[in-house]
Amino acid sequence: MHDPLESDAQCARERLAQACDTMTQALLTLLDTQASVAGQIHTIRKLGKSLRGGFSLFEIEKSSAHKIQAIGRLLSGSRDAVSRLNTWHRLAWHGDPLVAEVVAGLLDHQTHSPTHRPPPKTIAWCVDHVASARRALLDVPTPRLTAKIARGLAKLERKTIRRCRKLHHNDEADFHEARKALKAWLGAMGFLPNGFMPKDAKFEALAKLLGDENDLATLAGWLRNHGFTAKLAPDLWKTLKESRRSLQRQAIKQAACLTSLPDA
Repeated sequence: MHDPLESDAQCARERLAQACDTMTQALLTLLDTQASVAGQIHTIRKLGKSLRGGFSLFEIEKSSAHKIQAIGRLLSGSRDAVSRLNTWHRLAWHGDPLVAEVVAGLLDHQTHSPTHRPPPKTIAWCVDHVASARRALLDVPTPRLTAKIARGLAKLERKTIRRCRKLHHNDEADFHEARKALKAWLGAMGFLPNGFMPKDAKFEALAKLLGDENDLATLAGWLRNHGFTAKLAPDLWKTLKESRRSLQRQAIKQAACLTSLPDA
């Protein structure tokens, strides 16, 4: 990674500010009774993940990135249901046909339940949070932009490497933290000029593995909360555990590529 130039910093700020405008427009579209609520929320949440990395790039994650995160969590319900159903399909468990049918039916029902349009005051609150985050970005003095993104990118990279190198401990929390750090780093790089830093397919692959592992962890929590415990469906939980362990082993192996990078 070469040191960013002033033009790189200006480009990153412009792209991030434009992404904020895109998110604001997506939020306002929720006021349109003809718009697809689920589709717009999916767009908002996906964009929000990138924005959080972008704000970390400018070292304003403790204010702006947290505001964007709050929006994603506030609007998470309907998209989480779709994700759980997709994860269930990938698990492909049919050990007990009756339990499998009941779980699949309930998950499918939740994805097709009417997605209620957020109240106008909720949307206004979200729009205000995006505007506040955007102002904080534009308030960063231009002479400090280059130094900020140089530090911000270095911090994101160090944190990602540090988190990923802990994966061999096999601690569930480490996989979750590595996923978040990797998402922030990759999100931040998306706002830098094209070609600033070549994309490394190994990190993209690792992000996918960690995302799939987290999806299984989320599904496990849903099953437990809905009464499908290990005592009720032991074979299901055995399959869940084996599937997660397989993904964890793959992630640990993929993270081994980090040993070739400078110590963080």
